[in-house]
Amino acid sequence: MTSSNQYDAIVIGAGHNGLIAAAYLARAGKKVCILERREIVGGAAMTEEIFPGYRFTEFSYVVSLLRPEIIRDLELPRHGLKILPLPSTVTPMDNGDYLAAWDDHDLTRQELYRHSPKDAEASDEYGRVMARAAKAIKPVIGLVPPDPSSMSPRDLMGLLKLGKYAKSLSEKDLYRIAKLVTQSSADLLDEWFEFDPLKGTKSASGIIGTFLGPRSPGTAYVLLHHYMGEIDGAFRAWGFAKNGTGGVSAAIARSAAALGVEIRTNASVQQVIVQGGRAAGVALENGDELRAKVVMSAADP
Repeated sequence: MTSSNQYDAIVIGAGHNGLIAAAYLARAGKKVCILERREIVGGAAMTEEIFPGYRFTEFSYVVSLLRPEIIRDLELPRHGLKILPLPSTVTPMDNGDYLAAWDDHDLTRQELYRHSPKDAEASDEYGRVMARAAKAIKPVIGLVPPDPSSMSPRDLMGLLKLGKYAKSLSEKDLYRIAKLVTQSSADLLDEWFEFDPLKGTKSASGIIGTFLGPRSPGTAYVLLHHYMGEIDGAFRAWGFAKNGTGGVSAAIARSAAALGVEIRTNASVQQVIVQGGRAAGVALENGDELRAKVVMSAADP
């Protein structure tokens, strides 16, 4: 085993999550290798030439929930990340009409009023309520979940921090969050609106990536989660990455490489090497063995 095959950490899978983990480890001064079985990095955030001359974003499609602190820490704009704001959306209807939403509040309100004056009146208050709930729950997203059964100092401090956060919320905010976490997106929207195309459009944000339906419990929180979108400090903003979502992964990969991460493609992992009940490295399908103190998986095991 040569020193070139010894690492502080090995990350299996070069999707955007794996790339970010590797970049942060390298930023902390660790020697890191990330392994990807395909010839390109990106995982589900990739852009490929499906037809000659045409490149397509294949899976993930818009950018908003990529945390701004990650963009800053990894200096992603310097490495090519450019997000183009999403200005409008349109929902076609069975009768040949449509429901549009714009980046102009008054135009969107007029469009909604055309279909339902009641929903146009309710829309602003709904947006304010959801935005308040999103801002209330947003600080929890970045916390490492503490183990309530553990007595370790880290978990106890985590529980204390979580308790202080909960205490800082009003009773109304706590009730709203508890309701959103357990409610379905369809039930939530039924409380606010009457126009089915509007409810259908909004409920789509409650089922993205869940394999659930809009009446499944908990999807109201997924809808709320998408209110946390942010681009350049603009809350609830969404956009498209230049060069597709593969452009996001490419920028993260360039940042990781600049921090010293070794990125190996066409490097399929055959098995994780375990010694003394702990992961100690990986064996690749080409016969290479790599060793590390930590082995992380960002891929389907």
